Amino acid sequence: MPKSEWHFPRTAFAERLHTLLIESPTSAISLFGPRRTGKTEFLIDDLIPLARKKKHRVVYLSLWRTVDSPLATILHSFDAALRGGNLGDRVGTAIRDLGPKLKLKPPGTGAEMEIDVGALRGKPQDNHLLLLDQYCDRLANEEHPTILLFDEFQELATSEDTASIVAALRTSLDTRKRSLVSVFTGSSQEGLRKMFSAKDAPFYRFATQTTLPQLGDDFVDHQLGVFKSKAKRKIDRDDALRIFREVEHNPLFFQQWLIALMAYEELNADTAVAHVLDELGTEFGFAAIWEKLGSLDRATLRMLAEDSPQIYTEAVAAKMAKLTNQPRPSGAKVQASVRKLSRYGAIEKVAKDWQIQDPLFGTWTRSRAVDEFS
Repeated sequence: MPKSEWHFPRTAFAERLHTLLIESPTSAISLFGPRRTGKTEFLIDDLIPLARKKKHRVVYLSLWRTVDSPLATILHSFDAALRGGNLGDRVGTAIRDLGPKLKLKPPGTGAEMEIDVGALRGKPQDNHLLLLDQYCDRLANEEHPTILLFDEFQELATSEDTASIVAALRTSLDTRKRSLVSVFTGSSQEGLRKMFSAKDAPFYRFATQTTLPQLGDDFVDHQLGVFKSKAKRKIDRDDALRIFREVEHNPLFFQQWLIALMAYEELNADTAVAHVLDELGTEFGFAAIWEKLGSLDRATLRMLAEDSPQIYTEAVAAKMAKLTNQPRPSGAKVQASVRKLSRYGAIEKVAKDWQIQDPLFGTWTRSRAVDEFS
């Protein structure tokens, strides 16, 4: 099946990662990219085709929201890769196939076995960790190293039950650096730090760290070209570039903006932005979180959305007071709002500063009317 015409290839970046993995001393890469900026699309549509063209076996697995049974996800993905078949089918059915029984064909046995997925939840048994190592051994290939793609890898840092899985995986990869290479992606800088950068991190100094490059004007030009061919009309390039920069170069938002302009002829560049923000606010749960926030919570979120990480300063407190039409908040009250926003998963601490986890939530917050803060 041909790639979607809307896909903007990041060919040079894919080639750079491949060269790092295969031609340099490193055997692993940690790739950070904010939520909904195209990490998974890059892996599936750019890196995987390049790797397969160069005769590498590729294993893709997403650990997003698999904290209950990450080992089942890993074993299933390794097993599916050894069985072969269409990669797209494996990616699409990976989660659906997990349960209640996991059918595996352990390396060297030649026979299929069933494992109750419930047995893989919580702290894993030693024999299941041994099974993980056996799969790694079977996947290993020194002539054409197998490439393992762990999407949203930081999810393994969210539970104490996963510690032994992470340790076993590190050991398996450590002993096969020439035959198994890995890319670990994550949308949480703090989550990736816990896995790779902290001194007590399980994968400390294991991977070369890099960031998904921000898309530029060439992405906009590509999208506008496809839009013109499909919608049979043009969009002003200056308007498109302005919108793209306002949403911090977010490809998902920009494509949703184009879809809105294609679907509703009565919309213009700016009204389409409002339309998409409303839709995404509902789809991604921004509006639901917003309803649970008080005026100071919302003001705190707005300050972070405006890139004001030093939110405990007098200058920021003055802005909050003006925005909420209330007295300047004390540091303790702002701190309480920060804790609340963190509990809802809206923000995370990176180094010493707080940041909004999802850039689209920041864009959505900046679009709120002034009267929503008072």
